[in-house]
Amino acid sequence: MTFVRAVGIGGMAMSLGLAFAAGRSEDAIDRLTPEKVAAVHAAVESFADTRESLERPGPFHEYRCNLHVHSAFSHDSRGRIDDIVAAAKRAGTDAILFTEHPADHYDFVADGHTGLVNGVLLVPGAEAKGLLVYPREPVREHAALESQDLVRRVRSREGMSFLSHLEERMDWELDGLTGCEIYNTHADAKEETRLYALMKNPLWLVQAKKVLDAHPQEALAALFDYPADYLKRFDELCVTYPHTGVSANDAHQNVGLRITLLEGGKVRVADALDEELTVLDAAIVAAFTPIAPDAKPGDLVFSLQLDPYQQSLRHVGTHVLATELTRDAIQEALVAGRAFVGFDWIADTRGFDLHAEDASGRHEMGSRVRLADKPLLVGRAPLAGHWKVFNRGEIVHEADGEGLSFAPVGPGNHRVELWLDVAGRPLPWVLANPIYVE
Repeated sequence: MTFVRAVGIGGMAMSLGLAFAAGRSEDAIDRLTPEKVAAVHAAVESFADTRESLERPGPFHEYRCNLHVHSAFSHDSRGRIDDIVAAAKRAGTDAILFTEHPADHYDFVADGHTGLVNGVLLVPGAEAKGLLVYPREPVREHAALESQDLVRRVRSREGMSFLSHLEERMDWELDGLTGCEIYNTHADAKEETRLYALMKNPLWLVQAKKVLDAHPQEALAALFDYPADYLKRFDELCVTYPHTGVSANDAHQNVGLRITLLEGGKVRVADALDEELTVLDAAIVAAFTPIAPDAKPGDLVFSLQLDPYQQSLRHVGTHVLATELTRDAIQEALVAGRAFVGFDWIADTRGFDLHAEDASGRHEMGSRVRLADKPLLVGRAPLAGHWKVFNRGEIVHEADGEGLSFAPVGPGNHRVELWLDVAGRPLPWVLANPIYVE
């Protein structure tokens, strides 16, 4: 997510609040009031208190992964690997699948973050040509390849590729993809036009700091909306051939504000990458946030980070069912579709289970089963919620409770969503990958 730059005095003169347009639906700005953020925080705490810890059935272990993560290798991030790994551990992440922006001065595979670091598995990759690509060996000619050719090259070398930022490429149809994003935090944020407008105003950010500091995770989640367009396209793609749906954190830790005292009663306003946005009179900033009387030129008098790695990685994760925490095992599970997307900012989704049962036994997400064998879709979750079963994009069954039991009546790609009521707002908590009934 790239910081929206200040636009000079015109931007500074913006009202610190925008008028509520008649008939407009609620957006992130409406949700960023202290009262609403506190109510969401209370709901999250209640979920944590009542959540049941479930033992995972079946032969696999569950590993929480973050895909689409950037570090200082990317031009729009300054993230250091030690800080990212520490944030991942606090967020409950087991594996980070990086997607750096390629550049001439490094090779994103050979030089990328890799291996087990302090208990977190690191996998190198790139965001390139509209894709998240995870080659097993360098693809030095990637810049010259078209997207379809890049997918084929990565696949031929036993790597993975996922279609990224679907909002920009809803009509793409590529052969050989491992899957696609079914949620992207940056895409979610881009729809918040009022939020983007106010983020041009450093003075509004200064005011917003109190809410963001009080409940940072819930404040970030104010931008969260159901990814209807992504899921509609995902359902269409799965009809063509199986795709694995993953979440994209698009984590950069690059959205924020830094205000530094200068000589002559001025302050320097810079973004989270320390690139200068504007210079103001210190008195303007002091009207909104105190500046210590003994502050000296060069002192940082205000700092705000809207997307710290910990909150960004915690917001959503791709939970993978694998035999062990290794690159080979995680990749095998993702290719097979044994994964679900969990919005863990609401509550920890570990332990969620969806599988099919028939006379031959248990079949995990991503499996193919025969309608003639009378399969039963079975689900269980750590919290009771509202279950929705989709087949080829249409709802075919709904139920409430901690579990699900549904017998498909026709062929198709059956996937499941589990919803919770979060402070009076129904929100998706889990998006499961399909089970294919043939």
